[in-house]
Amino acid sequence: MKPARIPLPVTLAVGDYDRTRALLDGQVQPEGITLQAKSESIPDFCLQPIYERYDAAEMSLSWYLMAHERGEPVVALPVFPLRMPVHAYMFVRTDSPHTNPRDLVGKKVGTKRYRSTINVWLRGILREDYGVEPWEYQWITPAPEGAGFLIPSGISVTVRPGEMKDMEELLFDGEIEGLITPVLPEAWYRRDPRMRRLFPDCKAEFISYFRRTGILPITHTVVMAKSLWEKEPWVAERLCDAFREAQRRCLDFYYADPKHTSFAGALFILEEERTIFGPDPWAHGLEANKRTLETLVRYAHEQDYISRLPALEDLFARNTLHL
Repeated sequence: MKPARIPLPVTLAVGDYDRTRALLDGQVQPEGITLQAKSESIPDFCLQPIYERYDAAEMSLSWYLMAHERGEPVVALPVFPLRMPVHAYMFVRTDSPHTNPRDLVGKKVGTKRYRSTINVWLRGILREDYGVEPWEYQWITPAPEGAGFLIPSGISVTVRPGEMKDMEELLFDGEIEGLITPVLPEAWYRRDPRMRRLFPDCKAEFISYFRRTGILPITHTVVMAKSLWEKEPWVAERLCDAFREAQRRCLDFYYADPKHTSFAGALFILEEERTIFGPDPWAHGLEANKRTLETLVRYAHEQDYISRLPALEDLFARNTLHL
C-alpha cells in the first residue's frame, strides 16, 4: 500500500472577486495541495511581477504575452479571473461634443499606461469597428510604462508625472479630450457632473459588440512559476479545477435565488445576464475562450507587444489544454 502523499503547500495571489472567494476563504482546496491564497490589489497584477512572490498569481494577460515571448520563467493556466466590458471605460467631459471614438482623432487622450490590456482591447476594437488607428490619438500617461514595454514607432506618448487622478483634472481643465482607464475614475464614483462616458448608450454599444463577436474581453489570466510546473505539473491541473469549482459555487449561489444578492434589481440583472451572455460567460478553459484569446493575441501582435503570433497551445501549460 502506497503512503499517502503529503499535501504540497502552494501560495496563490488573486483578486478578491465573488468568483474566487471560495479559494480565498478556504472553502475550496485543490486536491493534494494546501493552498495559501491571498488577495492583492487588482492593479498590482498589471504594475509589478507579482508572480515572482507567489507560486501562482493573477497577471495582466498582455504582460504575460510579452513575458512569454521573452522566455521569462512563468507559464499561464487557462484560467481567466477578470473580464471587462471595455467600452465602458472611455470617458469625456460632460460638455464635450464627442460621442464616437473618431471624434477624438488628433486629440490628447489620457490613460494609466499605454500598455494596459484594456488598451490593447480598445485599440483593436477602435480600429476594426470605428476606423481609428492607435497613432491617431496623442496619448498622455502619468508614469513610464514598465514591464519591459517599448512604445511602438509612430505612437505619441507623453508622460505627465503624477497619479491617475491627475489625469481626471487634465480632462476637466481641457488639457486632454478623453480618458481611458482600467478602473473607474474617482470622479465617476463621486458622480461628478463634469464627467460622462464617451458612448451615449454605452451598455447598448457593448451588448451589440458582444452579440456580433461573442467576446467578453479577457484582461487577466493566472500564471505559475515555470520551475514549479516542471517539477510538479499536476499542480497546474488541480489549480484549474479549483478555480472552476470556486466559480461554480459562485454562480450556483446567485442563480439559486436572486434574493442572495443586495442589488434591488438582482432578479432582472440575473435574467438579463443569462439572456444576453449565456449561463457561464466567465467559463475557464482554452476551448471555451479560443476566439477571445485569438483576437487579443492578434491585437497584441498588430500593436507591437509581441513580434510573432504564437499558437494558443504554446501559451498555456500543456497538461491543462484539455481542461
